[in-house]
Amino acid sequence: MYNILPESGGNVIGIRVKGRMRAQDYETLLPYIDSLIVQHGNVRILSDLSDYEGVEVSAILKTLPKVFKYSSKVEKKAVVTDQHWVYTWAKLLAPFFKTEVRCFPSSEIDKAWKWVRS
Repeated sequence: MYNILPESGGNVIGIRVKGRMRAQDYETLLPYIDSLIVQHGNVRILSDLSDYEGVEVSAILKTLPKVFKYSSKVEKKAVVTDQHWVYTWAKLLAPFFKTEVRCFPSSEIDKAWKWVRS
């Protein structure tokens, strides 16, 4: 499950994920991101994954083509997490996208917001 963070605005979107992301979550999240891309041309994303537990395999298979489609439209992505495995995957996958990715511990979420907005 995800929530859009209230600090979001303009072409910057903050997403907090709790638990597992499901295919149904992406069915609402991806059109929202798409509408921001149409409106602004590019977006910047802060993903708060402090309480993230993973993603359903069916969700990955269903959404992977859209994720690659969006990759050139995402200027920056801040990943906020204290979970080492999330940090590792974010760094491993970053070269496959055209997005600048930085990871921040949850204690530095303000710093992550500042970076993603700059």
